[in-house]
Amino acid sequence: MKIWLCWNYIEVKGKKTKKPVAAGGGATGTNSEYQKTWVTYDEAILAKQHMKADGIGFVIPEGYFFLDVDHQELTNPFVQMMLKRFSSYAEISPSGNGLHIYGIADMTRLPMAQDKDGKQKLDRQFYMKNPNNGIELYFGGLTNRFATFTGNVVHDVPLCDCTEAVLTTLDKDMRRSQPRNYSAKRDGDRETFDIICNLRKQKNGAKFIKLFDKGDFSDYGSQSEADLALCTMLAFRAGNHPEMIDTLFRQSALYRQKWDRADYREMTIQRAIEACGEQFHKSVMPHPDWISYSEKGIPRISATKLAKAVKTRVKYILVRDNGKEGVRVYVYEQGVYVYYAPDMFKAVIKNIIAKYDEDVVSMGAVHETYAILTTDLDYISESALNAREDIINFQNGLLVVTATDVHLIPYTPDVLTTIQIPCNYTEELIPTPNFDRYLHTLTNGDRDVQQLLLEFMGVVLSNIKGYRMKKSLFLVGAGDTGKSVLKSLTERLIGKGNFIGIDLKEIEARFGTGAIYGTRLAGSSDMSFLSVDELKTFKKITGGDSLFAEFKGQQAFEFTYDGLLWFCMNRLPKFGGDDGKWVYDRIMVVECKNVIPPEKQDKQLLDKLYAEREGIVRKAVLAIQNVIRNGYRFFEPKSVTVAREQYMSDNNTVVSFWNECMVQRNKISDKATVGKIYDVYKAWCQDNNSGYAKSAKEFRNIISEYLNTSYSNLTVRSKAGIIYRNYTLSVDTKQQYCRIYGFDEILW
Repeated sequence: MKIWLCWNYIEVKGKKTKKPVAAGGGATGTNSEYQKTWVTYDEAILAKQHMKADGIGFVIPEGYFFLDVDHQELTNPFVQMMLKRFSSYAEISPSGNGLHIYGIADMTRLPMAQDKDGKQKLDRQFYMKNPNNGIELYFGGLTNRFATFTGNVVHDVPLCDCTEAVLTTLDKDMRRSQPRNYSAKRDGDRETFDIICNLRKQKNGAKFIKLFDKGDFSDYGSQSEADLALCTMLAFRAGNHPEMIDTLFRQSALYRQKWDRADYREMTIQRAIEACGEQFHKSVMPHPDWISYSEKGIPRISATKLAKAVKTRVKYILVRDNGKEGVRVYVYEQGVYVYYAPDMFKAVIKNIIAKYDEDVVSMGAVHETYAILTTDLDYISESALNAREDIINFQNGLLVVTATDVHLIPYTPDVLTTIQIPCNYTEELIPTPNFDRYLHTLTNGDRDVQQLLLEFMGVVLSNIKGYRMKKSLFLVGAGDTGKSVLKSLTERLIGKGNFIGIDLKEIEARFGTGAIYGTRLAGSSDMSFLSVDELKTFKKITGGDSLFAEFKGQQAFEFTYDGLLWFCMNRLPKFGGDDGKWVYDRIMVVECKNVIPPEKQDKQLLDKLYAEREGIVRKAVLAIQNVIRNGYRFFEPKSVTVAREQYMSDNNTVVSFWNECMVQRNKISDKATVGKIYDVYKAWCQDNNSGYAKSAKEFRNIISEYLNTSYSNLTVRSKAGIIYRNYTLSVDTKQQYCRIYGFDEILW
């Protein structure tokens, strides 16, 4: 092939350069006009010897390339990588400190552009002579260059098709600037581009760049080892997809002709996949449907899909909270619905994400998912909780309690209970020696009172509506009688959040009803002596009436209290207003008279009683059955009735006055008219109740109710006026209040 010429060194601007010389000694060049001066290889060798030229070379034919790696020792890792990449003829350059590689390239696959004259040229993105790494790459037909030829062989093989190696070299070593953004024309498939970009950014990105971008395998014993290392990195991101790994590897600087051998390629890829041990990047591993990965491999959380996953994984209910004007979340755990504050439920959502991958946890996604879940319209009312009055939730199941039967059934989320008694229920009779001694001391051995206390305690532990019994419990007595221990034990059994410490005065205050909202038990373990104007709220609570309630800064609402009231005190409270007999009928007064000396007080008593809870609760359950059989009425001992009457007498000025100042008579013999007696009553109130007295009408009504008769039956008309038929003022009262009453005259 007549493409050969000779060349000599000349100095231009102080630098040596190579000038082509025709074999005949005349001028020549690489343009077609000099083609007649080009000769064959043998002719060029003879001409060199004859002219003593510095060397020979050839004009690069179209379809061929010339790669010059200058100023690099043959042992340099980069030079070795180039020799592996280009499986074609290679030799030492004329300087003796560089490498020349010659080969064939498919020009149609090169990144081309057109100049202003419409001629094909290499795309401007690529250098032909890269000033940054000393590499020159020239193509026949695109450049008017000649290639020097020394014959100092490094790789003595025929010129081969190195199109893939050329493309790799252009991409890895000849770019004017590295691309930052994806280009379909340049980068091809977006997925492969993103995988490569992500591998550059990961922790071992420097190693990846060294292999993939630079083809530097100096850290490995051989290029085959480097091939495997790179394939392993690619497999981590591509997953168990050999075709994808192959595509990626062919874009690397390590790509060479050996890779086209199917046995080598397939073996290397398989070993790389096995090296990952099925632990690939999460984007190519199975993952929840609420996780998606962007084209760059960045994980994204779909709050909508995550919300669906929460509904599937977590059994919960939304409860419309009338008091707080919002929704409360209850999560079903071990047979009971537990209230989860917003942050607690968000922690549940966060944990679902973290179980997949802690690194993808996003609090923004957590908040968004929570908002989606809690704005669901599928909620229930507060009254639906603990609505099964025949159910008590224990740690070993749901206890069904009827008047005649007690039996356990398995847990079911369909029974909406929020209170679980912290023990198992057993039919076995379990001794409770500490509780028995305590109850005996508290009640002074009165078994009837013990039965009442067990009944009241049992109803508190159950779901029975408290207003069905229309009763409250007042334990009254001196300090150190242990009266509050039973209440504290009951509170521990129903659990925190299900009871509140509050006295009567606080209940009657503006925000009192809001305070007891949602509790099973309300009351005080040590209520100080107090006076309340009127027990309006108390009557509504115990009667099951609708309560008007509000929280500070929030809109008022109405509810019916399903729990019970239990107070412990040293003295019974005073109250005014409507204090008729029916109000007192809602108060069960139990007097606790046994004061425990300091040396006999057991500071561990509550813990000891709690340790006996299984046996105690069994007794309470049996007591509940008695309440149900009795038509939802507590058994009231005579002592409770007597204490109530005494309380009514002590607290009601009319009754107290009547019992203290009135006597029965056989015949009418004085002028103690109804009006006179009322005047004396008012004077008596000045001395005994700071002047607060009932009206005349209230006085008459209270007496009629107290004596269980009508006012017409109670009175009769006489000469002096209307008088009480069988009652009059005592002599002492007449004398004490003679200024008001006057003096009797004999009536005929």
